[in-house]
Order: sequence, then C-alpha cells, then structure tokens
Amino acid sequence: MAQAQASLNSIYTEIKRLRHEVELIRTALIPEEKVSDEEMVEILEIDARMRRGERVRFADALAELNV
Repeated sequence: MAQAQASLNSIYTEIKRLRHEVELIRTALIPEEKVSDEEMVEILEIDARMRRGERVRFADALAELNV
C-alpha cells in the first residue's frame, strides 16, 4: 500500500512539473495581449464566478457581451 501511495505521489509531482513546463511554453509562444482595466475586471469577475461553480446559459453569456 505504501508503494502505491509513493507511486501516486510521484505521478502527481510529475504532472505538476509538466503543467508548469506547458505554461512556460505557452507563455513563450503566445504573446501577452494588453488588456484594459475594464477587461481585467471582467476577466477577474468571470474567474470568481467559475471558482464559485456558477453556471451561465450560453445565450445569456452572449447577451451580456452584446453578441
């Protein structure tokens, strides 16, 4: 059982390392866009909604964006 836990821990550690490497590659390949203060507020609001687990109908989201 201890060996299985050690394997899970090593897999978890490797996944975290790979995730970090992918983020570094993404940052290097995709230039950052400049966002306005208003856009940043909107992004942070969306992030907060996602963390709270809120769900929004697609049509409602498009309506909010006036699309």
